[in-house]
Amino acid sequence: MPPIFLIAGSPASGKSTIARLLAQRAQKGLHIPVDDLRTMVHGGVVHPGSVWSEELVEQLKLARQTAANMALRYHSAGFLVVVDDFFDPYSGMGEYEALKSMEGFHRILLMPHPDVAIARLRERQPHSGMRDQMEEAIRDLHEKITALEPTLTAQGWHLIDTSTGTPSDHADYILALNG
Repeated sequence: MPPIFLIAGSPASGKSTIARLLAQRAQKGLHIPVDDLRTMVHGGVVHPGSVWSEELVEQLKLARQTAANMALRYHSAGFLVVVDDFFDPYSGMGEYEALKSMEGFHRILLMPHPDVAIARLRERQPHSGMRDQMEEAIRDLHEKITALEPTLTAQGWHLIDTSTGTPSDHADYILALNG
């Protein structure tokens, strides 16, 4: 059976690029970008900020549960599945618990140095009104992940520094995790 990869990290860590590469390398591959599921909400999509409202937490939970259900359905049909989501230290990504028991499930946490992620963000969104907030989120998330690193590793997360190397190199490394 093909693997299921949960690719998580901060904004501009390489999640979507690497997830697309992984899905494209499979004969039958599916990339599930959780941000796309969240943007389907009309009239009130809530984005993370310094305060996480109940509405944001509910929207994240629904999108992640939907992604997990999609992953299970496509995986059972023989697809390599890649779920692409930002790392949430508050939930611990618990919405994906249903995937943990699946053979070939891998949790990948992309962790470039914050200065590298911020430079990528500035390249990608040179004049975004949310850029300052995103830069703060990148630094805050890196700090939280660094503090959680021993726990995450013990839980089976693979932490990958994507500060250097190419997305293709990282995709090769991730595919090799499946043996």
